[in-house]
Amino acid sequence: MGNDENKALCLALIKADSEQEVIDILSNAGYWDNPKVWRYYGDYENNFNSIGNQQAHPVAALVEKIINSVDARLMRECLVRGIDPESEDAPQSITDAVALFFENRKATDSCMAGRIKNWDDHKRLEESKNITVAATGFRPPGNMCLTIADNGEGQSPAAMPTTFLSLTKSNKLRIPFVQGKFNMGGTGVLKFCGKRNLQLILSRRDPKICNSNIPSYSDWGFTIVRREDPVGNRRSSVYTYLAPIGAKGDHVSGDVLHFSADSMPIFPERNKPYVRESEWGTLIKLYEYATSHKSHILRKDGLLAPVDLLLPELALPVRFHECRNFSGDAASFANTVNGLMVRLSDNKGDNIEPGFPTSSPLSVDGQQITATIFAFKKGKSDTYKKSEGIIFTINGQTHGHLTNDFFKRTALGLGYLADSILVVLDCSKFSGRAREDLFMNSRDRLSNGPLRKAIEAELQELLKSHEGLRSLKDKRRQEELAEKLDDSKPLEEILNEIIKNSPVLSSLFMTGNRLTNPFKPKKVIAEEKPFIGRRYPTYFHVKGKAPGKPHQRECHIDMRCRVIFETDAVNDYFSRDTDRGEFTLEIKKGEEWCEIDRLLNLFNGVATLSFHLPEKISVGELLHCRAIVNDPTQLQPFINEFSVKVKAPATLSSNRSTKSNTPGEKKGNNREMPGGITLPNIIEVYEDKWEEQSPPFTKWTALRITNAGLIDNNEAEPIYDFKINMDNIYLKTELKNKKRDEQITKARFKYGMVLFGLALIQNNLQKQKLMSEIAATTSDDHDDTETNEHTIETQVEEMSQAFAPLLIPMIETLGELKIE
Repeated sequence: MGNDENKALCLALIKADSEQEVIDILSNAGYWDNPKVWRYYGDYENNFNSIGNQQAHPVAALVEKIINSVDARLMRECLVRGIDPESEDAPQSITDAVALFFENRKATDSCMAGRIKNWDDHKRLEESKNITVAATGFRPPGNMCLTIADNGEGQSPAAMPTTFLSLTKSNKLRIPFVQGKFNMGGTGVLKFCGKRNLQLILSRRDPKICNSNIPSYSDWGFTIVRREDPVGNRRSSVYTYLAPIGAKGDHVSGDVLHFSADSMPIFPERNKPYVRESEWGTLIKLYEYATSHKSHILRKDGLLAPVDLLLPELALPVRFHECRNFSGDAASFANTVNGLMVRLSDNKGDNIEPGFPTSSPLSVDGQQITATIFAFKKGKSDTYKKSEGIIFTINGQTHGHLTNDFFKRTALGLGYLADSILVVLDCSKFSGRAREDLFMNSRDRLSNGPLRKAIEAELQELLKSHEGLRSLKDKRRQEELAEKLDDSKPLEEILNEIIKNSPVLSSLFMTGNRLTNPFKPKKVIAEEKPFIGRRYPTYFHVKGKAPGKPHQRECHIDMRCRVIFETDAVNDYFSRDTDRGEFTLEIKKGEEWCEIDRLLNLFNGVATLSFHLPEKISVGELLHCRAIVNDPTQLQPFINEFSVKVKAPATLSSNRSTKSNTPGEKKGNNREMPGGITLPNIIEVYEDKWEEQSPPFTKWTALRITNAGLIDNNEAEPIYDFKINMDNIYLKTELKNKKRDEQITKARFKYGMVLFGLALIQNNLQKQKLMSEIAATTSDDHDDTETNEHTIETQVEEMSQAFAPLLIPMIETLGELKIE
């Protein structure tokens, strides 16, 4: 085939929007059924083992393609300036590269440099036109095609086998300002590309950096990647790509097709694909891409939102285009993706609670992490996230996450905020080994190893002691329950009687211990003054102590040490982009000061430091510590020195769960039962309030519980609020029986559900206690925390829904059983 024929073939493949079209085009050209012209991807027959073990989610796989385009843009700008990307002259980070190449300044000139967060809308829009994602092809319920285009460095036809189509080459490993260093070429997308896993690649090297006199090196090269099923003695599939030029039929030789052209229409305009010409760059088309986000890609349930979340701090903006046949103005079919953090910053006042985001520096196993905590206003979080609660990022890309269920853990007691919190953990300062230990190479999920568990434990401590989150949780709970608590008192009295009259129930549950008023008095709330912090703090010292004056405190050898500081620093002091504060904690060993792991909570002028005492210390030992706070504007850092005297291990005598007042020892309803749990607040929910619940109730919902905290910070005594659906479909069906007394039937359903929920909670607490005891007495690595996928709240809601149709018939039928 000649130059014009190859160009026509390429244009036909670009415009094809189904796998069958591609197959027909290649069949007519004599390529599809000719095995001799297909070359192994990566020149490796068993490549399915590597390619098939990539991202588990199609959006995460797509993000890798976008990251590759960003890398290509940065690489082009570096090479055009004659800078060796691997040399010391090259930028040493992504922000350095963006500052130098797109702002014409060094990142060291200003902390605002190198971040698109600080660009105006016009600059973001113009730059986004150089990296685009276009949706074409089938409308729902069919799978759309996605085309990613950029005018980055591009590749020559001869270089494509060792770049786009390689698996093990170390192309970017030593380049500090790019992200795609695992050299899988974004192959994670292939398994989501229809049934045949077809992908088109078209690229041309920027003529300014094409260092070759060979004419074909400046051509456009293109190929199709496909998956071939196992045949004969080959037990697994194999990925191949079209390479007919000079092919010998051995599947490891042959070059891709190429043609000469001044430019190609690789970019979209508004809702029209493939109309804007480019003289160089890369186009990658994913045919019939299988993502659950099939609707208009710019809508709330479309593709843009999850991409935004997976790229919270994009190095360069990206333009998304919806080019399928949806009705509407063409202007509504394009939007710019700037990353979640930019979107949150631009719309902070309308969506984020006052005082947030807050920042917390922490270190785990010597690895530095910056936690940024967002608390959304009620009903606002679903615009930005779904089930994601904690996201782990490196250089602005999400590498893994924990779900909202993390906040429902018994030890945290943040159930009322579970859907309203987003924690962004910046792990960019991790060592290479730590990254490998925490993240899978696919960069879309976490490894389940010791480092992850250590980070989760520190996160749990951070969030549990966060004054801002605790105050917001109480506020949300009060808004939802305060006026209903008085109405629930008669229910408690009846439940107390039921439990008291049953020895078995009395042995399971504590009665009479519900906090009568868990909220601050209105007068106290009214007198609290809003905190107004300073961008550049003027003080940061231990609370109640004179600045700079050493003092001594005590700490049990088996507990965390806590120190509270006072400051006028704003809440995001340790996480903001510009003039970010730094916090370090050091312990003196001999004549040297050594940095140790710690976490710091800063909220409204109070900074709470928490850290474990070092290993190999003795009771009675005196540890000398100093906390240092600094930022680029301070002439001198804030230094606080203090000493910690090590005390004997803490005893459990004060633990309320160890009390064992047996039935009969104490008259009245306020006795405590061994190993019991506290009587919950019981709230009736009717259909007119279903939509106000989060998530909304349905006719099938029976019981929902929410962890509202701990009694005296004791994990053995969680506080739960119980919501009973009094318009449950099964209850309403039973009430249609005219022979039943309505009041008694409702009471049976209500109290039966409460006892059922209490039993499940008690069983969960006993299970956790047993697993903790096993872990303490064996070397097995047991995880005594609730799994992210199945918390006790989830168990209760699912099991009560299954139990609801049986409850009333079971009570009535079993109660009427006779000896006959």
